Amino acid sequence: MSSGTAPNPGAAPSPPKIYKAILGAGGDVIRGAQITEAEAATERQAGRDVVVCGQILLDNYSLAAKIERAANGGCRACPPHYMMGPGAMFHFHADPRPPDGHCFYETVKRKSKKKKTAKKP
Repeated sequence: MSSGTAPNPGAAPSPPKIYKAILGAGGDVIRGAQITEAEAATERQAGRDVVVCGQILLDNYSLAAKIERAANGGCRACPPHYMMGPGAMFHFHADPRPPDGHCFYETVKRKSKKKKTAKKP
């Protein structure tokens, strides 16, 4: 029997979730508070980063593109910018720019990181 870390193969995967995001060291994408699709579009219009997280790559890709188009009309898909570091992720951004910022999305090998919270004394 499995250790319980793998998803149940008979269960339907959950839909992707959207989070506010910031760039960390080494190009890591740090996810913050969970937000709605409409809130993500507003974040992108303001030039801030968001990240789409889920189990199915195509769902993540499609939702990230939908958010970017809703926010800025046109968008461009980009691979990770390796000059940013090993944590860089696939993303969309406005085309043409501005605004700045990115709509990142998770893949099988490239995941966002949870924002670390301060421990209570």
